Amino acid sequence: MRWAEWKFSAQRATQDNFVRWTAVSTVVLFVSAASFFLYRLLPAVLRSGVAIIHYNIYLGIDDVRKWPWIFTLPAVMFLLIIFDLLFALGNFRRDPLASRALLAIAFISTALWAVGSFFIILVNT
Repeated sequence: MRWAEWKFSAQRATQDNFVRWTAVSTVVLFVSAASFFLYRLLPAVLRSGVAIIHYNIYLGIDDVRKWPWIFTLPAVMFLLIIFDLLFALGNFRRDPLASRALLAIAFISTALWAVGSFFIILVNT
């Protein structure tokens, strides 16, 4: 797909209310959740020097790493959201229903990531 084709498809996609509101809501939710995650977690992990990256109810704490690893959680989600948004907007002209589904999945996965991030904050503080 060339740049002009992608741009035309993205322009048509942003005219659709569902696409526009879902994309904006996903970005706003991610930015607010990532900001809250780093705001609450950064002081705690800088004091201790380590961060609990994964916790599960069966095994307990099973992944403890040095403090810079807390940036990987928002970074991976950011890359997934960007890839999903670019792919959904670029393919809107070919298959609008699939693009809407991808955007809905992006919003739902961002919401689940935000909930998981909240519990990571609780374990670390």
